[in-house]
Amino acid sequence: MKKKIAYKNEPMECTVIADFLPPPEELRLRLKKVKVTLEVDAPTASLFRAKAGGKVKDSQRMMGELLDLYAARQSGS
Repeated sequence: MKKKIAYKNEPMECTVIADFLPPPEELRLRLKKVKVTLEVDAPTASLFRAKAGGKVKDSQRMMGELLDLYAARQSGS
């Protein structure tokens, strides 16, 4: 049998924290993903895999994020 918790009427110490969430207009909706086949040089693939800790899926995600940033900067968004 579990030991019963005895609650006491003690004052609680609370602190107010600053609002850390961005305003709704700054939230970005997830865009639809499209699968593409891409050929890169072996040293490029090795670099991304090394940065991703050897995980292929993580390196692919890094490449995708890099392309997203590039496209956003080129389009002026």
